[in-house]
Amino acid sequence: MNFQIDKKLQEVINCSWFTIDEGTYAYTKVTEIKNVKKHLIITQDSDEITVVTDIKNLKDLGNYERNAEDWKLINIRCGNPFYCVGFLAAISSQTALNGLDITMTSTYTNDYIMCKQEELNKCTNLLVSLGFSQRANRD
Repeated sequence: MNFQIDKKLQEVINCSWFTIDEGTYAYTKVTEIKNVKKHLIITQDSDEITVVTDIKNLKDLGNYERNAEDWKLINIRCGNPFYCVGFLAAISSQTALNGLDITMTSTYTNDYIMCKQEELNKCTNLLVSLGFSQRANRD
């Protein structure tokens, strides 16, 4: 699994940046969605409802099942959103090669990486080594 980053992709990565959210997040499975606006990500399919939320909001979920780990959110802003073949593959292949367990979610303007809290420094160092710049907070 050695993903090659071509010149065009590297140019996009070089003008992309990321921030680290201050919160600590949990993946949960719920039977109903409560307090929608308090949560980061809500997904629903025919099998389940998953809510990713700051651990401060767990009390607002009602009954839930939780993944054991605490997760940190890295918010990536792509230099050319929607039109950058291989952007997410570059990130996911390199994190996999470095033994990092991540999840990824894309929204209209952001790509979110969730990494285990104890792997945050390794993950952010990897992103910087790929060419991303880190910003102190969201611009």
